[in-house]
Amino acid sequence: MTRHGLLAVSIGLALIASLIPNRTLAASRWEDQNPIRLYARATFGPIGVIHSLGGLSINGRAAHGEQLIWGGELLRASNANIVVELNPLGRVTLKSGAIAKLSRARSAKDDNIGGDVLIASIVTGEIDVRLGDAAAYVEASGSAFTASRGASFRVGARDGRAILNTISGTVNETQAAQPQYRIRPPVGQGGDISVKARATRQIQMQVTDENDRPRPDVPVIFALGGGGGSLGSGAAAGSTITVTTNAQGIATVSFTAGPNGGSGSITATVAGTNVSATVGVTTVAAGFFTGTTIGIIAGIAAAGAVATVVAVKKSQGNNNTEPIVAGPPIITPK
Repeated sequence: MTRHGLLAVSIGLALIASLIPNRTLAASRWEDQNPIRLYARATFGPIGVIHSLGGLSINGRAAHGEQLIWGGELLRASNANIVVELNPLGRVTLKSGAIAKLSRARSAKDDNIGGDVLIASIVTGEIDVRLGDAAAYVEASGSAFTASRGASFRVGARDGRAILNTISGTVNETQAAQPQYRIRPPVGQGGDISVKARATRQIQMQVTDENDRPRPDVPVIFALGGGGGSLGSGAAAGSTITVTTNAQGIATVSFTAGPNGGSGSITATVAGTNVSATVGVTTVAAGFFTGTTIGIIAGIAAAGAVATVVAVKKSQGNNNTEPIVAGPPIITPK
C-alpha cells in the first residue's frame, strides 16, 4: 500500500475511534493524549433494590428475594406491601394491589425542586413515599404532585381520582397536562371473550384521540384481574404486560387460560392516565361433555334412528302387519 493509502487509512481509523463513546483505546500515542472514556449516567442504571418474599411482579414476571430495579420498570404488589429502597432518593412502599413505575432524574440547579428527583407514575392503588435527599414528581389519575426534599406523603389513584395525604414537608398538586385518549377493542371485536382451558387467544385494544384518530407508540398496560391464566408479549409473560400501540393504535397481547374453569377480567390502561377498558374472560374447563363427546353422542343417536327406519321398511316388505318397536343399538366392546 502506498504512503498516501496508509495515511488515508490512519485518518479513517482515528475518525472512527473518535465516534465511539464507550471504549477506551490506547493503541497509539494519539489515543494516549486524547483518551476516550465511558461516561455512565446514574439514571440509566439500577435505581434501587426490593426485598420481597412474594407477591411482587416486575414487568409482569414474578420476583422473589432481593431484586435490583431499573428506572421505568412496571412494579406490581399483588397481595402484600412491597418496600423499594432508592438510596439516596428515599423509600417507596407499594401498598397491596398497587401498580406503579418509578424512575430517577436530575433537575437543573435553578429549578424550583433542583437536584435528584424521584419520578413516579401510578396506574392504580397507593404508594407511601419517604424522601431522602431528593424531591419528587408523581402522576396519578391525571393529577401531578411535586414534593419538597425530605417530604413524606401517601399518593394514589382510587376510583379514577387522585388522592393525597401529606405527612410532612410540602406537597403541591397541579393538573397534569395529558392528551385526551380513548381505549376500546378494535371495531368488529366484541367485549367479553370465552377461552378453552389451556388455550391461547389474542387480546387487542385500540387507542385513539378525542377525534377518534389512532394513536401510535402509546404504552398500554394490560393487567389480569383474577380468573387464572397469564398474559404474554414476545418473550415477556406474567399477570401484567406493557405493550406499545402500532401504527393503527392497536396494542396486542396473548392470553393463555389456566387449567380450570372460571371467570376473570383483563384491564387495559393507557400508561400514565386513568383511561382504561376492561373485558370479561371466561375459561371453559374441559369435561366429559366436550364438543367432541357431544358429536359422538349425536352420531350414535342418528345411527340408531336410521336403523329403526330400515327395520320397519323390511318388515313392511315381508307383509308383516305386526308393528316392530326398535330398541337402541347394542354395542359390544371388542
